[in-house]
Amino acid sequence: MNVGALGVGPLVAGVLAQWTGRPLSLPYVVFIALGGLALLGLAAAPETGAPSRHATATLAVAGIPVPAAAATIAAFSATGLFAGLSGLFLATTLHRPSHALSGATLFVVFSSGVVSQLATARLRASRVLALGMSSMLVGLVLLVTAVRLSTPSLPLFLVGGALIGAGAGLVFKGTTGIVLEAAAPEDRVAMTSTLIIAVFVGLSIPVIGAGVALSEGASAPDTVLGFAIAVGAGVALSGWALLGRRAR
Repeated sequence: MNVGALGVGPLVAGVLAQWTGRPLSLPYVVFIALGGLALLGLAAAPETGAPSRHATATLAVAGIPVPAAAATIAAFSATGLFAGLSGLFLATTLHRPSHALSGATLFVVFSSGVVSQLATARLRASRVLALGMSSMLVGLVLLVTAVRLSTPSLPLFLVGGALIGAGAGLVFKGTTGIVLEAAAPEDRVAMTSTLIIAVFVGLSIPVIGAGVALSEGASAPDTVLGFAIAVGAGVALSGWALLGRRAR
């Protein structure tokens, strides 16, 4: 639900911005209204259990604090990088300035994460994490290639984004599964919440970093290359550390 919603938002906003007369206000009005509906739903939702007085809301309970958080942050740093720069690349490098296309591109990225999570329902968490790491690394290579070709490729750009999104979804699912396997039942909600916080930290880091790099004169392709190397290394190192710790 979390990963899928990240894709639905840009799609709706892009369509509204492209084909309505109030592109800078109507998307916000729509989401404020949806937020009001969400509050009503929350007020009507019953609690499923009382919180434990002894629960500790830290990843340290599971004994895997650094690799789990680092893998999640690194994975969603890749999607954050794509989300932060895809509109710029579509409008300038690929000469496709459509707001609807920009929103649909991010929908493809994040919905790929949903599809990958559903498709791996029968796999163990460690296998899901390994598949996610592989998908992300391949996607990052395709993204860098797509924007650095003499004639930049939109299909390669979209495929790379889809693989990055699918990989991020799998890394999140695999990491969460490994953490929850090691956690006491009363700590699992806190664990999941902590990992979701890590998701949003990961999404925000490259957006800020890319903005700083571009403002300092770095080109968009070079910015993508630098961040792709850093994110790829982060995903690989933290993922393998988490898998190794789980095996031990």
